Amino acid sequence: VGAGPSGLILALSLVRNGVPVRVIEKSTTNRLGQRGAGLSPRSLEIFESLGVVEEIIARAIDVPLFRAYKMPEGVEILREFATAPRLDPTPDRPYINFVLFGQDGLDQVLRAELAKHGCSVEMGAELHSLNQDNDNVRVKILHHDLDQSSQLGHSVEDASYEWVIGADGARGVVRKQVGMTFIGETTELAFVIGDITTKDPLPDRWHLWGDITDVFMGERTVIRPTDVPGVWSFILGGRKLASAAEICANENSLKAYIKANTGNRGDIQITNFLWTSPYRISVRMVDTFKKGRVFVTGDAGHVHSPTGGQGLNTGIQDSYNLGWKLALVAKGLAIPSLLETFNEERYPVVSEMLNMTTDLMKKTLEHSNNEKGWNRTGDVNQLGVNYRGSTIVVNEAEYTGQESVHKGSSYNIEAGGYVQPGDRAPDAPGLIKYTKGSGQDAGRRLFKLLDSTRHTVLIFSDKIDYRLVLASLQRYDRELVRPMIITRPGEGADITAYDVFEDGDGHASSAYKGPEGVSGVFVIRPDGVVGARVGSTEALGRYFQGVFGQSP
Repeated sequence: VGAGPSGLILALSLVRNGVPVRVIEKSTTNRLGQRGAGLSPRSLEIFESLGVVEEIIARAIDVPLFRAYKMPEGVEILREFATAPRLDPTPDRPYINFVLFGQDGLDQVLRAELAKHGCSVEMGAELHSLNQDNDNVRVKILHHDLDQSSQLGHSVEDASYEWVIGADGARGVVRKQVGMTFIGETTELAFVIGDITTKDPLPDRWHLWGDITDVFMGERTVIRPTDVPGVWSFILGGRKLASAAEICANENSLKAYIKANTGNRGDIQITNFLWTSPYRISVRMVDTFKKGRVFVTGDAGHVHSPTGGQGLNTGIQDSYNLGWKLALVAKGLAIPSLLETFNEERYPVVSEMLNMTTDLMKKTLEHSNNEKGWNRTGDVNQLGVNYRGSTIVVNEAEYTGQESVHKGSSYNIEAGGYVQPGDRAPDAPGLIKYTKGSGQDAGRRLFKLLDSTRHTVLIFSDKIDYRLVLASLQRYDRELVRPMIITRPGEGADITAYDVFEDGDGHASSAYKGPEGVSGVFVIRPDGVVGARVGSTEALGRYFQGVFGQSP
């Protein structure tokens, strides 16, 4: 229910796994507007695994420099600064910088990819009610006429499904229907947001009139470029904004507000409002992401301050975490208890994210005149989001006492340590496939070899007897579990197996290591998370037992 990025990502994950899915959206037309445009490095990795990152990168723009103007004239430049330094990719982190790509464009890319799998969004289909039992969820759907001039009204459909997922936003009906509580508060910070076109283009900067404190505490305007040439996104408001809804309702009033709060400059002439909306910051999250056969994801489960650009990206990760688990259970290949780990893994992450974005807001207000208040490095890239505390990850070093793992934060990991089960799986370029009789091919990146529809098992032949591991994995269908043997350079020819890759540049062995004797095998889940780091077939079996139960 809901066809924003969270809903589309989940639908795409399911159809790629061969699970039929129906996507309904109550709006009769596709959503307009930039809205949540910042895409994190972790989201870009997910887009790569779903086959859409190339188009997104091609259409997205880099985050521009911020430019603050002195008021009241609004012309003199006070300062320019970056929210984070532009970093170069590393072998294990191919995406390291945020990019800007409007949500309407992202929706378009995801809908097109979904259509390739025979699934399209049903517009004008509104969930009216639902009730569930142990086996099904019964729903009532209102179908609104897509022809705005029609007098036909709507029709009613009764249907039944095994599962229902609410990706219908902060005001969605799914959460309310199942009685999930939305804990938190609504702040006094009110805004008008939207997209505009102007008679003449502005410099390629994130423009800020007055001190940022004024944006939140007074009435100031921010205007930034977008991925669509000639279109600018704006935000107007703060604690003193009288009535965002009333201002939105009258374009002349909105133009006057923007003009007054950019110093009455004559060179900023708005020619068109593409869309506008009132917006008030709330900080809330559900008490649980799952009740029976119903789940919520994205804004339906959490809303917060926009500082840090975490909202849309967190919703994407919600859906990607749920997708592979729901697919396995829906096909009868995994034990139903696997679905309980969706809430178990995501709840700590989202809870910490709400605290982090609130702290970022406070820091921005406190240090608005220097880069400390605008620092967006580190945790916001979401590469440190982890599920180390999950009950389904397996770390043999813990069981043997060779390593005491401090679970710590769910949102960041200490630099320089071993990759742990529950962490994001790092990339590793320079993997050279060795085929018996054909020799070597060109080097490949690990991310290009991973599959969002099955587990991948990396077997390092210099650390463990690969034959024992392959034998233990024979019980699992290769469509569910794919073994990959990683050898040192020059040793691929010595191994008789299908998927053998020489670690040509040593990046795989550098990224995937751990205590001696318990780190020869790494299991990478379909969502790109390390599920297990083990050195024995017994521990490997323990991981898959937690996912599949009996052999599928």
